[in-house]
Amino acid sequence: MSAVGLGMVPKSFRNSVVWAIVCLLSLGANVHAALVSLGELEKAVEGANPGDLIEIAPGVGRDIELELVGKGTADAPVVIRAAEAGTVVLSGESGIELKGEHLVLEGLWFREGEAPGKTVIALEGRYLRVTNTVIDSYNPADPESREDKWISLRGQFHRVDHCTFFNKTSKSVTLTVWREKGVPDHHVIEKNHFHTRPRGAGSNGYETIRIGTSEESESDSMTAVRANLFENCDGEMEAVSVKAGRCLIEGNTFRKCAGTLTLRHGNGSRVTGNLFAGLKKKATGGLRVYGADHFINRNLFIGLTGRGEAALALQSGQEKPKLNGYFRAENLVIEGNLFAANDGPALKLDTRFGEDERAQLPRGIVIRGNTFSGNDLDGLISGVGEGKVVEAEWEQNQIFAGNQIPREITSKFPPPLTKDSAGASWYREHLP
Repeated sequence: MSAVGLGMVPKSFRNSVVWAIVCLLSLGANVHAALVSLGELEKAVEGANPGDLIEIAPGVGRDIELELVGKGTADAPVVIRAAEAGTVVLSGESGIELKGEHLVLEGLWFREGEAPGKTVIALEGRYLRVTNTVIDSYNPADPESREDKWISLRGQFHRVDHCTFFNKTSKSVTLTVWREKGVPDHHVIEKNHFHTRPRGAGSNGYETIRIGTSEESESDSMTAVRANLFENCDGEMEAVSVKAGRCLIEGNTFRKCAGTLTLRHGNGSRVTGNLFAGLKKKATGGLRVYGADHFINRNLFIGLTGRGEAALALQSGQEKPKLNGYFRAENLVIEGNLFAANDGPALKLDTRFGEDERAQLPRGIVIRGNTFSGNDLDGLISGVGEGKVVEAEWEQNQIFAGNQIPREITSKFPPPLTKDSAGASWYREHLP
């Protein structure tokens, strides 16, 4: 049962799994397990029943496109896994479409190849999961020759966890959420390692994660992106681009990323407990905010070098923006965050005011219980004065000179994630 990840499911389900194991050992319960080759996999999944385990024999599949269609249940998913994680390799122009309900795909390694079309792994349906899987340097010879997404999610309640995505140099997004208008997605993207996304040739379209597009941005996605490690994700300004409402971005570490987390479209998201650690790498950034009703708390912004104009940049907006336009930041709560050792402003209240017809300043901003520090105290907060009136309430914030912040404050924040706490465990020894 290790493929299902017992520590990451509800207690009631864990108990039922333990009982099922006891039954198997003592009564010889009728559970079907099969060992198949990659060439036999499609038929095996098509004929699988809820609760079946399909193991893939070690081997290399080259130029193989698989459409895996099946149906499990919440208590008895169909599990499709490598017999031993990392021993099933897909190369050349190989990809997988996972379709149906309650299917788990585990332990594969994509390397020395490229997507056969627009996507390496495409999920379509409900309650599909990809776990403990690696996509490694899976790029066309000319990275700008075409767009290819490594992971594509369509449907609802999908989960991508404990995967490693290393060295995407090709055009387009690493992981994207496609949305049906007005329908919440409820996806979970958790405990993955996104490592090395070099700067793209263009200024747009090289995100590491993108949730939605502007066309569906007025509805809520309710997607959670939590406890992931983003490392050297430099593709473009938006390392993570949220274009939907009510998303949760929680507990992630952004390490040396020459990009930002951007709430580009949509309202009501929570950004909580993330670490933005620039380590003084050039063009590292923090958080850019458009839209209304976001809650931003307990984040750390440390050692950033100014991409996005500030560690936390609140955006000015247009008077009547189109769906793909610029909505000003408003009705925000910014609470309990820590800013230290950043180049440029920690907080900018009027970002891009006067550009692109942006004449609407942010408003309704509550800035409460934050800690600010730096070598240039006069420049910590930008966008006040000069005839601009930003509606903001300031409550119980603290400023410390020279980045000397008391330990009783810093000790309340968790340590950064490392490669030992995210991604596919079997692949960690391959990372630089």
